[in-house]
Amino acid sequence: MKISQYLGLAAAIVMLGGMHSAASAQTKVNVGYTAAGDFLPVFVAKEKGYFDKRGLDVTLTRVALASTVPAALMSNSVQIGTGTGPGLLQASEGGLDLVAVSGAARQMRSNATVSVVARKDAKIATPADFKGKKVGVPGLNSVLDVVFRKWLKERGVAVDSVTLVEAPFPQMNDMLRGGTLDAVTVLDPFRLKIVGDGNGVKVADYFSDVKDGMLFGFWIATRTWADANPAAVKAFREASAEAIAYIKANPDDAKTIEAKYLGVKTPGFASFDIEIKPADLQDYAAIGKDLGLLRKDIDAARLIAK
Repeated sequence: MKISQYLGLAAAIVMLGGMHSAASAQTKVNVGYTAAGDFLPVFVAKEKGYFDKRGLDVTLTRVALASTVPAALMSNSVQIGTGTGPGLLQASEGGLDLVAVSGAARQMRSNATVSVVARKDAKIATPADFKGKKVGVPGLNSVLDVVFRKWLKERGVAVDSVTLVEAPFPQMNDMLRGGTLDAVTVLDPFRLKIVGDGNGVKVADYFSDVKDGMLFGFWIATRTWADANPAAVKAFREASAEAIAYIKANPDDAKTIEAKYLGVKTPGFASFDIEIKPADLQDYAAIGKDLGLLRKDIDAARLIAK
């Protein structure tokens, strides 16, 4: 073999070694998500390769209820999962060491995606009309449930005068139509389906009534994983930010991606925001204390990954 051939072979070996090294450097992350448009940036980041180019090998796993995410994180079944203010604070008070790693979206009065929707014949038009009624929530102590209770209390309605019933989002439409429930606290795309089918009418965008611009969904991880993978946390945030920019520039393609992961295209987009501040969690801490759901004070800054 000629010297030039040896050199060519050596170069090829070095190149293959470098490719193997780059591939092995990818950090594998299983991300558990719930079916909500708030998490579209992560779907886009996966589809457009924004995670890959930052060294993250991301697998997206759909989970039925956000309330199951903390257990999945603690068992390391997923490394990052969807979270909410009440969920994170209650888990923390219960001894689970979880942290927020990135924001996802906010509830804005100008772009509300969550409402309380009543059956047309339930005669519900004001907060007082909910007394004696059955209202479906996606889970007791879920974010939609907790903020709805706060909304009722602020308007002089005793929370215990309303019967709160756990109801999965996909079943809410049928439960309203069949008369099992008088109203539901619901988000898009399920809200749009209920109203579009004529089975319910919007009573209030109650999140925005409690506080405009509240952080809604976000992403959480165990503190152990976040502390051990600061580069992955940074890459996750950066990829999400790039995806938000892509969504704004390419709404039609973004809607196609949304349909792939959620099974439906919603008319608009959530108010995406990857930023999460201690004040965002303090809002939920104040609500939790007011409703008697939390007993201890929290250090909000400590619950956000650096």
